[in-house]
Amino acid sequence: MPASSPDAPPAASPPFLREALFAPSTVRLFGRLFEGLHLGELGVNPDSNAPLLRFLSQADASRKAKLARIYGYSYLGNYYKLLEPAVFLVQGDGTPVTPGQAPIPLSVTGVEFKDEVFAQEVRMWAADQLDMAVRIDITIGWLKDILLEADAMAANNVTANDLSARADAVSRADVVGRADVMTSPRRR
Repeated sequence: MPASSPDAPPAASPPFLREALFAPSTVRLFGRLFEGLHLGELGVNPDSNAPLLRFLSQADASRKAKLARIYGYSYLGNYYKLLEPAVFLVQGDGTPVTPGQAPIPLSVTGVEFKDEVFAQEVRMWAADQLDMAVRIDITIGWLKDILLEADAMAANNVTANDLSARADAVSRADVVGRADVMTSPRRR
C-alpha cells in the first residue's frame, strides 16, 4: 500500500461511516489482528435464520471472519477503553488508523477530538450496535484458580451421588412450612 503524503486528502470512507441517517448506531472497535488463535471451520448452517450465522455464510472472501484483540471502542462520539482487552470475531482486516499526531479522519475514529493518540498497527472495525458478536475472554492463571475454585462445587458434582440426601434442598421447613405465607386472614 503506497504511503500517502500528510497533505493528501484522506481516502473516501464507506457510506456507513459518513454522516448518514444510521451513523449514530455505528460502533467502531479498535485493536489489531489476533494471531494467537486460528479459526477453523465455523460450522455455519447456510439455512440458519440466526443473524450472525446468516451474515457469516454470506460473507465474501474480502470480509473473511478473523479474530482481533480489541482494546477500546467509540460509540456516540465517545471513546471507551476496555478494562481488559478481549478477542472479538471481526470481518476482514479492518481499516488502518493513523498513528501519532497526524490527522485522523472523523469517519475512522468516530470522535471529534483526540487528546490521546493511537499506536502503530491499530485498526478499526465498524459494526452496528444491533449486530450479533462473538467475544472470547482469555483467562490465564493457575489451573486451581481458573478451573477448580471457579467450578468444582458440590452443587455441580454429578458423580458424588449425594443428590438424594441433600437435606437443605428437600426438607427446609422455612420454605415449605411457613404459616405466614400459606394462610391469610379471611374477610367476612
